[in-house]
Amino acid sequence: MRLHWKGMLACLGVLALVLTSLHLYLNRAMRDFWVAHLEQTLLREVRLARAHLSDSASSGEALGPIVNEVGVRLGVRATLIDASGRVLGDSEADPSVENLVDRPEIRAARQQGSGSQVRSHLGDEILYVATAVPELGDSQFVLRLALPLRDGHLTRLISRAVWMVSLLGLGLALLVAYGTARYVSRPILDVIGVVRNVALGISERHAPRLGTTRELRDLGVALDEMRGQILGQMTLEKSRLEAVLTSITEAVLVTDQSGRVLMGNRTFEKLFGASRPIKGRMPIELVRHRDVQDAIEQALKTGQVVFLDLIRSDDRERHLDVQVAPILQDDNSCTGSVTIFYDITELRLLERVRKDFVANVSHELRTPLTTIKGCAATLADGALDDKEAARRFVQMINNHADRLHNLVEGILDLSRIESGTIPLEIHVHSLREVVDSVVGQIRPLAAEKTLDITVDLPENIRVQCDRKLIEQALLNLLDNAIKYTSEGGQIWIQTRDPNHARDEVSHSLQSPAQTKKQRIALEVKDTGIGIPLSAMDRIFERFYRVDKGRSRAMGGTGLGLSIVRHIMDAHGERVYVKSEQGKGSTFGLTLQVRGERGEARGEFSHERGTTGDSEFK
Repeated sequence: MRLHWKGMLACLGVLALVLTSLHLYLNRAMRDFWVAHLEQTLLREVRLARAHLSDSASSGEALGPIVNEVGVRLGVRATLIDASGRVLGDSEADPSVENLVDRPEIRAARQQGSGSQVRSHLGDEILYVATAVPELGDSQFVLRLALPLRDGHLTRLISRAVWMVSLLGLGLALLVAYGTARYVSRPILDVIGVVRNVALGISERHAPRLGTTRELRDLGVALDEMRGQILGQMTLEKSRLEAVLTSITEAVLVTDQSGRVLMGNRTFEKLFGASRPIKGRMPIELVRHRDVQDAIEQALKTGQVVFLDLIRSDDRERHLDVQVAPILQDDNSCTGSVTIFYDITELRLLERVRKDFVANVSHELRTPLTTIKGCAATLADGALDDKEAARRFVQMINNHADRLHNLVEGILDLSRIESGTIPLEIHVHSLREVVDSVVGQIRPLAAEKTLDITVDLPENIRVQCDRKLIEQALLNLLDNAIKYTSEGGQIWIQTRDPNHARDEVSHSLQSPAQTKKQRIALEVKDTGIGIPLSAMDRIFERFYRVDKGRSRAMGGTGLGLSIVRHIMDAHGERVYVKSEQGKGSTFGLTLQVRGERGEARGEFSHERGTTGDSEFK
């Protein structure tokens, strides 16, 4: 029920009680007034009747007829009573019927000279007025007059007037009460509207007008101030929440008590390709994984945190660690849930890389160590006496020791470069000088296989790089080219536009730090055995070999190309390869070109966009 109706009914109840009490009081007062008036009238009339009765008795007339005459003329019931209470005459009854000596008005008349009383007789109220008649020779004679009150015309008029006034007052009171209640409740309704708008986040330009009284005006101003503060706080909190959710790298999904989505951050939409709007939808419509839907329902039902491992396979395999937490109130009632999706794909890849690394290192170390141990045991068993055998076993020990040394050095170099904290000595160098320095070191090895190395480079190209690391990368590429090129083959070192190289090469490692500055590609091309297409995506992995037997026979560790890749990552550059099995391979490095003779020096750490073998797939 509305407030103004309650107020009106309350006022109506009070007014009805007041008017009823007033009506009863007026009825009683008017009746008492009317009875008193009739009593005085009957007293005057009984005194006149007594005088008439005295005159008639002195002339010797009978008293009965006189009493009848008095009753008829006055329009009342007249009764004459003697000292014993016997009725001597009655204008409306048989005088011998009853004895009236015990009537209160009779006793009062004999004792005080007059008396009156109102009694009910046969359902009617009757006023009795009696007076002593000493003129009859005995003060014990009493003359009584009786008049029914129901015949009072004035009483009826007064009662009718009281009823009309009461009803009119009640009607006016209803109108006043309704108007007052509406006047009081309307500002409260305005307050309710303002509060609801605040709850809905609707901003109003002006303060609500709540009435003309000072208190209501002050209430309006206070509400306006509160509205401004609340809306400002809500806007600030909403902005903070959106900023926090947007900046969180994990995917977040919030649902209500029924399990329907309330909100999700951009990471969630990007991770699952969810199309907007997502509010009001079921989680399974967005995630499309039944286990997530079941976990959310379980958290909402039990109020406990639920953990889940999820694997998604879309463009690439993703491993997700899912945590569903209920939103609990102070009374432990659940009002919703928050689901966080942690992308642990890189962690899983790192674990796999670590396992592969340990397995590969163990495998690479086992062969030379076994060989060295076997040779040493053979020598200890007496092979030292055979100089030719001893020389052969010592040479094997030396070769495998060199292999172990190269393996350990390669692992250390890879670890230093991959750590990302290696200091880079960045200078501007002549590309021709860098290449000639490396070629000078590698030519004796190439000469053993009668390989021809051709350098085709412009003289004026200057590049910005760490010379030692670039020389090491180029040395590794040339070493691979010599190992996998047959005797009498050709090796070329040349430059080209890296954009053209990118168009032709399908297997390229793009560094995230690479920008659109002017670059040149330094390529090492050979006429070797080439690389199978199935191995193109894995040749830059640690310890990966296309032909394991042949690589070990040539002293390879399987770390050379992995070191090259990390060196280029450290420079923010890329390495690429194109090859055709049986026709040779081409490896390229991109380098930043400097147009003038100057240098930049500094130390910085690089951040790789991805970690592990997956970035090559």
